[in-house]
Amino acid sequence: MIKDSKYYLCFTFKILTVIFSIGGVILSLFNATLDGYKHWYNRTMYFTAQSNLWIGSVFLAIIIIDLFFPNFNEKYYKKLYYLKYVLTVSISVTGIVFLALLAPFADESYHVWSLSGILTHILSPAFAIADFFLDDYLIILNKKSSLKAILPPLFYLLSVIIFHLLKIDFGRGQTFPYFFLNFSSPAGIFGFSNQAPFFMGSFYWLIILLVLVYLLALVYAKLKNNFQTH
Repeated sequence: MIKDSKYYLCFTFKILTVIFSIGGVILSLFNATLDGYKHWYNRTMYFTAQSNLWIGSVFLAIIIIDLFFPNFNEKYYKKLYYLKYVLTVSISVTGIVFLALLAPFADESYHVWSLSGILTHILSPAFAIADFFLDDYLIILNKKSSLKAILPPLFYLLSVIIFHLLKIDFGRGQTFPYFFLNFSSPAGIFGFSNQAPFFMGSFYWLIILLVLVYLLALVYAKLKNNFQTH
């Protein structure tokens, strides 16, 4: 691969994403009890922490390979980039959901605009997305690729349902991580209510989130393919 200025710019974005994602999660663990969580590890039960650790780990792997293993198997290197696409969609959802749903309705005890919150919800997604679209490494994305982007949030949602049934505490005395996954809210699972933010049941939120992920994945794939052919 010929290393031009764009390569080094993306390399910088990858380094910053690793710092912001993994560093942000680590910082949030230190502040967990101050933010009202019973144990530091409760923070790892949230999609924010998991999506940041996923994208940070993949970017770190790419950085290490680029620096120390120039003859790394191309087949597996390309798979790593497909995984980066899937996880870029996940970290994008983290940012979108935070800005659209969580920050507007969160009370002060959640400290959503803390340093760790900004790192994991704003900066990490921003630099990961910038790297995804600017990186010249060639991968061809299709509807099958986009469908795979649903898997991380789908597995997370299924785990939340299981934890809720087992009455596992997410750290703040609640058996759910986010208000839209509160199956015992005034709207319940399939109902509706006039009480903000529980306007509709968790089932509808689940469908909306999965559709959002798939549509976002399709848009990313379309734009990425267009960038690569021009």
